Amino acid sequence: MTTVRNIARNSLFLFSGQIISLVLGAFYFFYMARYLGEVNLGILSLALSITVIIGLIGDLGLSSLMTREVSRNQSTAPKYLGNFLLMKTLLAIITFGITVIVVSLLGYSEQKANVVYIITLSNIALNFTQVFNSAFQAFERFEFQSLGTILNSILMTVGVLFAVEQKFDLISFASIYLIVNAIIFVSSFFVCMRKFAVPDLKIDWTFWKQTISESIPFWLNSVFVIIYFKTDMVMLSMIKGDAMVGWYAASYRLIDALSIIPVVLMSSMYPVFSRFYVSSRDSLQFALSKSFKLLAIIAIPIGIGTTILAERIIVFLYGAQFLPSVSALQILIWASVLSFVNYPPSTYFTSTNRQTTLMVFTFIGAILNIILNLILIPRFSYNGAAVATVSSELVVGLLMIYSIHKIQNSSTLFSDFILKSLIAGAFMAVFILIFQNYILILLILLAAIVYFIVLYILKGFEKEDIDLFYQVFGR
Repeated sequence: MTTVRNIARNSLFLFSGQIISLVLGAFYFFYMARYLGEVNLGILSLALSITVIIGLIGDLGLSSLMTREVSRNQSTAPKYLGNFLLMKTLLAIITFGITVIVVSLLGYSEQKANVVYIITLSNIALNFTQVFNSAFQAFERFEFQSLGTILNSILMTVGVLFAVEQKFDLISFASIYLIVNAIIFVSSFFVCMRKFAVPDLKIDWTFWKQTISESIPFWLNSVFVIIYFKTDMVMLSMIKGDAMVGWYAASYRLIDALSIIPVVLMSSMYPVFSRFYVSSRDSLQFALSKSFKLLAIIAIPIGIGTTILAERIIVFLYGAQFLPSVSALQILIWASVLSFVNYPPSTYFTSTNRQTTLMVFTFIGAILNIILNLILIPRFSYNGAAVATVSSELVVGLLMIYSIHKIQNSSTLFSDFILKSLIAGAFMAVFILIFQNYILILLILLAAIVYFIVLYILKGFEKEDIDLFYQVFGR
């Protein structure tokens, strides 16, 4: 199977799983949001944000390192699995201890504290699952990760429906996350044992020291990214209250849902980038430029369309009680656009042993985000938090692209396709404004068709893009 076909196969598995997960996830989240209301949704979203931040301690960048190294030498899988599972057991204990300290310092109510504790345990289970997902990625067998994603969404949907039917309280909704992630962890463990490798549960202190030193830049990069994507909810809660967090989280959920597109593609590309780095630098540059182009072409119409249709989208999904979320969505969608085009450069840095450089860039973004949040949230509430997120993503993206241009001494990423995409987006915007009262789903579909037709007429697709399409589908 050619590299292109293999990438397409893995992307298809991941994308199928993520689409099913997106549909089910959207359903249970919107259903849960309507039941809980903005205040309880704000508390749950706050707990999810806090535990994601503290939960970074439970990984230390080990998962990313494992995917890169095992994809280069699959015979090392048992050693990585065994040692990393032991490491994460120790890190899980530390994570929960730090959570208890943070909750105590913040003076949370008993209900809010219990929600945070339960979600922390859920996140710990998720961290263990990521070890096995890293193995699936390294062996380029993404169907198993995809099946885990689908199972997670099915179980969450069933759990939420049952909880709403039984009129459960907020603690019960938090418990659903824990139960589901525990089930996924156990199932992933048995799949890995049966299909790939049995973990070699022997402590190798030299290996620990070496891998931790290599993984720290991966970890710090994740820390800084999470800071400028998650601390805004924590700060918003402290400054403006849980209702504001609920409205902000409603918009943010849509941004998270859209992230499946770059995540799927670049998860498939990560082991490929890693192999190309040691086997073919020309192939690596080609893969980088095509990944960037594809994600930019997809992101631009999403940004334009969502900005125009934000109010209809929010009311359709959440109801009129979440109308304050509209302005946040119109701003945050551009953070999503920037995130799309930032994924290929960030994958390039991690797969080419330049994770330290990426760490510096994301550190700059994190500091900028904190400063902007402190300035903007008191005055503009959740809209200020949204502006801070967009600004941080923009700065980090510019730093990465500039650095890649210096490394390769070429204009690898930018070409006239950006301008053509914007022109096609303008035609699409006019179409949406003219027919904005049509059925929402139909309008979105027709707008997408208009965009791609105009882009094709403008020759936004090169011959090699079409050739790649034929390779993917075997024609």
